[in-house]
Amino acid sequence: MDKRLKTRVVKIGNLKIGGKHPVRIKGMLKSPARDTRSLIREAKRLEKEGAEAIRVAVRQKQDAKLSALLKKHVSIPLVGDIHFHPQLARLAIAAGFDGIRLNPLNISRKEEVRKIARAAQQRGVSIRVGVNSGGFRKKFSAPLDLAREMVKVALGYLRTLEQEGLFDIMVSLKGSDVLSTLIANRLLAKKCNYPLHLGVTATGPFLEGLVKSSVGLGSLLSEGIGNVIRVSLTAPSFWEIRAARHILQALDIRRFGPEIISCPTCSRCEVDLASIVDKFKKGLQEKKFTAPRRIAIMGCVVNGPGEACQADIGAAFGKRKAVIFKQDKVLRQSCEKEIVGDLISELDNCFK
Repeated sequence: MDKRLKTRVVKIGNLKIGGKHPVRIKGMLKSPARDTRSLIREAKRLEKEGAEAIRVAVRQKQDAKLSALLKKHVSIPLVGDIHFHPQLARLAIAAGFDGIRLNPLNISRKEEVRKIARAAQQRGVSIRVGVNSGGFRKKFSAPLDLAREMVKVALGYLRTLEQEGLFDIMVSLKGSDVLSTLIANRLLAKKCNYPLHLGVTATGPFLEGLVKSSVGLGSLLSEGIGNVIRVSLTAPSFWEIRAARHILQALDIRRFGPEIISCPTCSRCEVDLASIVDKFKKGLQEKKFTAPRRIAIMGCVVNGPGEACQADIGAAFGKRKAVIFKQDKVLRQSCEKEIVGDLISELDNCFK
């Protein structure tokens, strides 16, 4: 059974999360808070890329004003990311942030947490309880031990918020390794029905981070666990949104646009398939083709005809010649030089 169907529905501003609502994509701004031009430009880029909420670091009092500034330029909800200073959480709530993130490992005094909960409830602001492995100042002998500790901390924090009548809550348990992240979220999903914000934290350089995020988030999502995802990469923030979209589309959870299926090539391939695929992607962008179609471009006859037939439309190469298929129907023949234009033309004809 899909666990998302049993999940409580909460809101960040007007964005509904949980229940039968789609898995949402969250981004985070990386520009320095003092560089407001860059912040605005980055926020607009994230919204354009497909972010449905944006997290903003609130490190000092003046950062709370970023909510009003950014809302002049983007229409998606903003979440204040708060650490160490509980008064900043109350300032962010009063300043108009749609949600806040609290870290139980550095904002832990119950009376302070209760004050924040009351302020959030009065303003209709949601709270994410975010526990990261880096918040523990000790080493764990196994991923299971770390996972259990993250769950324990989160559940204790939830009880404090609930005692103040606040239930507009999300939870995230993020390790810097995949295994502790998987175990922690599986354990928590059995113990509460709050929406879960998924992510693997501090994943490392781009390629390593992309692999960790894909394995961690993909595994949990395939089990029906997770309602919001944030891909964390040591890279520009727009790549995180693109990666999140591809993860959701690869699992067929959400469709955002055309999906290109192409083979890795081998010595049987007699065309420059990488160049063809790259030109085709650019051609789709120039045509502003955004329909969620599966398009196969295959380099040889081993799997080519089958993949082309199984996609919405596709091309399979033989000896420098290609055949364009729409499912099991041959539409036309083409060649290496003409295939990009011919395939885009057939896309236009078939899916106007």
